[in-house]
Amino acid sequence: MLTGLQSRLYAFLCTLLARPEDARDVLQETNVVLWKKAAEYDPSLPFEPWAFRFAHWQALAWRKRQTRDRLVFDDAAFEQIAAEFPVTGTAEQELQALEECLAKLPEKQRALVDRRYSSGESVNAIAGADSKPPNVIAASLYRARRVLAECIATTLLATEGRRA
Repeated sequence: MLTGLQSRLYAFLCTLLARPEDARDVLQETNVVLWKKAAEYDPSLPFEPWAFRFAHWQALAWRKRQTRDRLVFDDAAFEQIAAEFPVTGTAEQELQALEECLAKLPEKQRALVDRRYSSGESVNAIAGADSKPPNVIAASLYRARRVLAECIATTLLATEGRRA
């Protein structure tokens, strides 16, 4: 009975919860509870309303956990955190600094960074294509990122100094 009801329970939970992945999680929780409570089910009564009642309760419990788990700051704490967050430049300045610094990288490093981050190749795929161990590729990417980070920080500080 439970197997035949899965799609209807899922549809019901989708109407109660905003995200399909949340509905899938709650459906699994509902299945566990229904399985544990199977001995309490009275076969003379319809199964569907009984199962839907548990799904409803599980959805309510999930919503309660979500609101309890959510970290919410009051306005004063929010403003204090915002005031202490270091702002070194705008996103546009940071992007411009990144582009300048990428242009300064040696060609091999720039090509590797491009393959990993622009083309989305995995470290393992790059290693396989270049016949190198993945740890060598990962180390090369680490060094390139470190050089980029230092260059960007220097560029932004220089930009900040020119504005001051």
